[in-house]
Amino acid sequence: MKYDCYENDTFNLYTIETNKFKSVHVEVVFRTPATKENMTYLAILVDQLLENSKKYPTRKLFARKLADLYNANIYASNTRVGGMIISNFILDFLDPKYTSKEMLDESIELLFDVILNPNVDVGEFEEKTFERLKDNLKKEIESLKEDPKQSSILEALGRVSKDDIRSLNSCGDMDVLQGITPKKLYSFYQNFLENSMKDVYIIGNLDMKQVDKAVRRYAKFKSISHKKDKVYLEDLKVKSLKDAARESELSQTNLVQVYSLIDLTQKELDYVMPLFNMIVGSGSLESKIYKALRGENSLCYNVTTFYQKYDKTLLLHTAIDDSSTKLALKLIKGCFNDMTKGNISDEELESVKNMMISSLYLILDSPNRLVDMYLFKNIARLPDIEARIDAIREVKKSDLVNLAKKIKLTLTYRVRGNR
Repeated sequence: MKYDCYENDTFNLYTIETNKFKSVHVEVVFRTPATKENMTYLAILVDQLLENSKKYPTRKLFARKLADLYNANIYASNTRVGGMIISNFILDFLDPKYTSKEMLDESIELLFDVILNPNVDVGEFEEKTFERLKDNLKKEIESLKEDPKQSSILEALGRVSKDDIRSLNSCGDMDVLQGITPKKLYSFYQNFLENSMKDVYIIGNLDMKQVDKAVRRYAKFKSISHKKDKVYLEDLKVKSLKDAARESELSQTNLVQVYSLIDLTQKELDYVMPLFNMIVGSGSLESKIYKALRGENSLCYNVTTFYQKYDKTLLLHTAIDDSSTKLALKLIKGCFNDMTKGNISDEELESVKNMMISSLYLILDSPNRLVDMYLFKNIARLPDIEARIDAIREVKKSDLVNLAKKIKLTLTYRVRGNR
């Protein structure tokens, strides 16, 4: 696997040359500051761009072109990572050696046609498509209320700090969405192209010098942004412990806890905290909290902790009978106390190390995860896999104990069930 970088005027092209896959994987990656306005506009923008383009103004014509390229696939996603939104426009197509020499050029041309040549007339997006997509996004935002787990977590984060970006709905904000028009969306799109950081990643068994020529031919970006990425958010510091609750029509109580991670070192963020999370919660049947709540006391079906590295938070969620709340909180506190006291067996630590190392090796089998690995190598200075594995193996029980002392419970929040 050969990694290289081709510097261009307005973007960098990162290439991963490998014969491991029979297809070619391309990602055009934009990085934008995380705000509720940007999140909402981007949620509808990526769908708008993928519907059609000026050259292929209907979904039928666009789909037919993809079929002509041996069923190439173009899709996109938005992901908030700390203080930024990562927007990926992704193209997968069959390795040209199985098809034709023109396949590479035509496929890359189509991807950038989607991004840079949208279906716009007189300074605004085509209205009929826009209104349909806007209505779909409204329904998606509203549907979050029907997901007790996700809605309770976002509510809890909102209670910790009002308007904190940690509590952003990934689909966007309803009030912002209501004010978006085809003209405003096009204006946002122009600013997005102008001010976002952008790079291109490509994986395949290709002549990467030829790839660079093809990408430069179609990636006609007009500007380069010099803004610095805000990858990590500031520590979530709250002066006093908070507890909050609200009533609901649910049968069970959704219990959420928000933990702040204060003054963690880079080693703790990258290696110690992921191992800590796997031992304490993380959805594993062998985790301390799962065993305490489910295995020994049958209080819930599932309990999970989520380590949000770039948010510097640890979240816990479970659904229980409201009458079991006191016992559940006592058991959870006991599990964290166990970590502080060093009640961690050598077998527990070795097991989660092996699980984390196995997960790293799986990156090599997924083009999407490979791009993520190199992206975060560039923006967050993550080391190569082998260096990360060495660092994981070096984590000691004392590192977990020291880390446990830096984890502070910030909020316990309940969406109370009525049973």
